[in-house]
Amino acid sequence: MTACGNSHAPPECAAAPVYAGGAARSAPESVWPHAASLPVQGELPPELQAALSLALDEILSHVPAASVAVVIPGQGIWADTRGIASTATGAAAEPKQMFQAASITKAFVAALVLQLEVEGALSLKDSVEQWFPSAPNAKLITIEHLLRHRTGLASFNALESLGPDYRSPQDSVGLAFEAGAQFCPGTQFAYSNTGYAMLGLILEAVEQKPLDQILAQRLFVPLGLKHTTLRRPGVPVPTVNGHDLQKAVVVQDDYATAYAAGSIASTAEDIVRFWHALLAGELVPKQRVHDMFVNMSPMSEARTSFYGLGVQLYDVSPGPGLMLGHSGGMPGFTSVVAYVAADDVFIAVLVNEKSVPAEAGLMTLLGALRKHRGGRGG
Repeated sequence: MTACGNSHAPPECAAAPVYAGGAARSAPESVWPHAASLPVQGELPPELQAALSLALDEILSHVPAASVAVVIPGQGIWADTRGIASTATGAAAEPKQMFQAASITKAFVAALVLQLEVEGALSLKDSVEQWFPSAPNAKLITIEHLLRHRTGLASFNALESLGPDYRSPQDSVGLAFEAGAQFCPGTQFAYSNTGYAMLGLILEAVEQKPLDQILAQRLFVPLGLKHTTLRRPGVPVPTVNGHDLQKAVVVQDDYATAYAAGSIASTAEDIVRFWHALLAGELVPKQRVHDMFVNMSPMSEARTSFYGLGVQLYDVSPGPGLMLGHSGGMPGFTSVVAYVAADDVFIAVLVNEKSVPAEAGLMTLLGALRKHRGGRGG
């Protein structure tokens, strides 16, 4: 990595950086003629619903509760939420009860940024200096760098000085600025919640209203997402309780600390409807959606997942193969939403158990679908 230090624009950081991280990848053009090409309407056939319900039973043998949804464009949707909302009380999860969606929030925020870009209110090439003049390398960090996790800024949640109580996005971002730059903007990839907290504050500055209102007016209400909200400090949200190794975790206002990086609470049905609408070009033009999946950085040496403009590409074989989606995790919860290209299916899984990856639930549901189809599409 190229060291930059704490000053705003050290000489070794170039104004036109060369990306030197792992080899980037883009979603193949062959995926787009099918992805979200048909609408979400009606319900899936009863026989398939029964098979998916049995798969949910299997998921619930590993987690207290789960919210799951499966969409086959042009055929229908199936969604269900079942299990134990809290092992401490034994209360059952309600049918439309919300779970923490964690970093899937980033895809919602990216959609907002691209909407404003299309409207001419900002550009992905804009420097963050106008909003954050005190940021390390402020003149060189762009909005695109924020979206792609290529800022060089530490993730605020990884800093030792971040305690268990609620912290405002301004304070979180300030902590990361004090930590200095890890590398020159645009030269490397390092997953950082700080960049998305900055994007949330930029959205508020441009729109002149709180982020929760922007999300509601631009995404939640137009898409009919009636069980989706952005957590705010001091405002109770009737979510299920999070767990770690089946033990209920006590987290209150600090779920709101994640802000634009991960504070949305939702259901799998709402999440999967958002994801279908995004890929269908209902939120931003389809070409811009395709651009979100171009020049994506590998997220690990395994090269099974890549990060673009607020979205992830997964390539896991044998298994689901190519998927376009986003996953997340925070105290007590894991989550995933994805379009599985080989099967032309959208799946979302939210679970209230930190020790179990939601991707395992996705695989269970996908396996049930493939078995029902007699092995076709996989």
